[in-house]
Amino acid sequence: MIARTLRVFASLVGLLAASGAAAQDDEAVLDNVVVRNRLYEPGGHLELSLGVGLPLQTHLTAHYFFTAGVAYNLFNTFAVEARAGYAASRHTGLARSISESFLDREDKRVTDELEDLWEMNFHGVLGVRWAPIYGKLSLVSDLPAHFQAYVWAGGGVGSFQRNSVIQCSRVVDRQLGICDDRTVPTDRDTASHNYWLHETRVAPMVSAAVGFRFFILDKHGVRLELRDWVFRDQYRVNLVRDDWEAGRETGESAPSPGLTHLVQFDIGYTFSF
Repeated sequence: MIARTLRVFASLVGLLAASGAAAQDDEAVLDNVVVRNRLYEPGGHLELSLGVGLPLQTHLTAHYFFTAGVAYNLFNTFAVEARAGYAASRHTGLARSISESFLDREDKRVTDELEDLWEMNFHGVLGVRWAPIYGKLSLVSDLPAHFQAYVWAGGGVGSFQRNSVIQCSRVVDRQLGICDDRTVPTDRDTASHNYWLHETRVAPMVSAAVGFRFFILDKHGVRLELRDWVFRDQYRVNLVRDDWEAGRETGESAPSPGLTHLVQFDIGYTFSF
């Protein structure tokens, strides 16, 4: 009887040991899947990226950004990144409407230039990226998407141009608001030269963003972010219309021009070495 009891006890111990080993194996498998054990660890890797930015808001100008960047991940959650690119910019329909309607306004003999009319072209920034959140989305059962949520901040320099929409040095037709040499008065595309005041400058700027980085395999990724480019505005006030149309200097710089914000939605591709 005692021998039989011992054999049963030994069998139970064996079963418990086997069950414990299986449970440990299952736990190890689960631990490799859970978020705290990252499937992708960018720390110590260099990255190259390409991106396109589309405007989220347009007033007098619209910008379309094309950027390239290089980043080094010091840790899994912290990286240093340099970005450079070019912004294709244009006046919006609102700006063109203002320019065409302003010249026939005889009551506007002294006026101020418009705010937020500078257009960014070439630019370069250096910043840091902090990604404290790592997560996983199960888009389909067999294809989980791992991602990082991050914030980005930095600064740099950009080249800017400004084409006035009210300051014309040669009024061709005041009633039609024509300030160019168009051959067909109703078609601005027939003009080869315009006489609106054109200015350029190079100025410092800052940039900040929030976004997500989705990992694809080991080296590829997709970036989605909301980015704001900020720089100091610059324009003149108290412009005497007769003076500028006669080619004489007029007006003075606005004492508190404020800041211009270019808010973009960026989508990009990253490759990790």
